[in-house]
Amino acid sequence: MRRTVGPPAGLAVAVLLGVTLVVAIPGMWREAGSGKPISIVDEHVHLDSHVRVHEGDYPHRGSLISMDVVREWACGVGHEGGATLAPCDSPDLGPESLPSGKYSSGYVHYPTYFVAAEGYRAVAEAMGGGRSFVDTYRHFAALLMGLGLVVCLLAGWRLGLRGSALVAATLAPSGTAAILVYGTIANPQSASVLTGALIAWSGLHLVRTGRGYGWLLAAVAVTSSVSVIQALPAGAFILAMTAVLLLRRLGWSVPGSWQPRWWQPVGLALAVVVPVVGFAAWNAARATVTNDALYAFAASDGLPDLVHGAVWELSILHTPWYESVSLTADADAPLVQHLLRAAAQGVPLWMTLAVLAPLVAIAGRTVLRARRRGHAGPVDALAVVVVSTLVVLVLFPPALRVRNALDVGIDYAIVSRYAISFTPLLVWQLLLASRDRPWIARALAALGTTAVLGVGAGIW
Repeated sequence: MRRTVGPPAGLAVAVLLGVTLVVAIPGMWREAGSGKPISIVDEHVHLDSHVRVHEGDYPHRGSLISMDVVREWACGVGHEGGATLAPCDSPDLGPESLPSGKYSSGYVHYPTYFVAAEGYRAVAEAMGGGRSFVDTYRHFAALLMGLGLVVCLLAGWRLGLRGSALVAATLAPSGTAAILVYGTIANPQSASVLTGALIAWSGLHLVRTGRGYGWLLAAVAVTSSVSVIQALPAGAFILAMTAVLLLRRLGWSVPGSWQPRWWQPVGLALAVVVPVVGFAAWNAARATVTNDALYAFAASDGLPDLVHGAVWELSILHTPWYESVSLTADADAPLVQHLLRAAAQGVPLWMTLAVLAPLVAIAGRTVLRARRRGHAGPVDALAVVVVSTLVVLVLFPPALRVRNALDVGIDYAIVSRYAISFTPLLVWQLLLASRDRPWIARALAALGTTAVLGVGAGIW
């Protein structure tokens, strides 16, 4: 029997969520406009793309970092990685003065995010704007990160999650400083929680009700037009649909109203792949520098590097929940802010365990039951999605590294932040699959609140 949440409990949940979001979202907005140094997480490259779009252009392979960004690094907010090789007032100051190299890698990102940011800049400047273009684009990132938190709240409610499960659904997907930091810097990954939530929400609705494939296809199409990395959760539903179709062909049953057709995973795959192919062709046509020249520092040495890289990525858990020291309390901040931020320091490890360990148990139990049965029988649809999600989460890093080696000729590690868009799907499917174990929801709610409230309070 499903337990309902009475008025006192519902009020407590509303107050907790309200306080946490009011602290975190304005906190990120404030931090975004604080004039802090350019982030080492490729922020100068993204600022360069913003500047070029503002000027009616877009970076290509061979573009030099614009002087606006060079001057901001040398004479403005500076950079976390250190000073430019030539001082601010030097006549030699230029793209060659950047320790990171003179070329922009911004061409690898779709223009969608930057064009949307330009629309925001037009509105912001009409209303007074910020101190500089850096503030404006960082505020756009804060807006998207905050919107991601709000969408997680709405999706959790629409998925039928209440009480501590609703708190977990809202906060756990963003429950680490390394995710929230993208709400304070100019970076397309500020949209990762938002886009991941759109795919997870529409996909889980389809699995539970059998309705809404069009919404899932639209979510994947919109997300894949922003970034192929952010569209990775679509792979979980593509694989799950394919698995259900194969299981039913082999005589297994998947009870429920979800009846995928063969054209449905194909449609989702095309929504992801078509932008990749089209954008790659556009980049190749505009390039003025070869990949070999641009990525000589990470050149692949053929088959040995290919095998080594794939095994390396396969052996590493690319958890999206990890710590970032970029968001900390100021030295002169009140003690309570330091305590709240300190409490959030260890959350990423516990969040990883609290989410992935039960999901692995669910996936393992599903596979073992099927093996013990030894014949065709019923398989839970949500369990198929859980297994598919874990498979994609484990396999996408080696697949991406091998693809980079074969297509571009580079051998470079795949970073954990590429998995951020999985967080809504990972958390929500666990909450839905463990309704009979309320302690899981309570644990995720406690961890998510500690992280988001702690980081948000710390940066005020």
